[in-house]
Amino acid sequence: MSEVSVDGKYRVVLPKKLRELLGIKPGSVLEAEHDKGAIVLRPKIPVPKPTEALWGIAGKIIEKNPKRVARRAIAGHRRRNVR
Repeated sequence: MSEVSVDGKYRVVLPKKLRELLGIKPGSVLEAEHDKGAIVLRPKIPVPKPTEALWGIAGKIIEKNPKRVARRAIAGHRRRNVR
């Protein structure tokens, strides 16, 4: 376990071993939460293709191409909102 300190602007420097182990680089985004008296930091992992990641949620739609369905939905929404 490493010891870190908080500076005057409430910043903490993560130890090099932890940064390397978790692949944290300048600009990385971390999620922070409180858990039973502890501060938990986790690297936030971006979803590269959110449409495809959510595809399993839409069970009633039978389509092999989820992007096509999304495009149709967006086009229909735009048509309904045009005056």
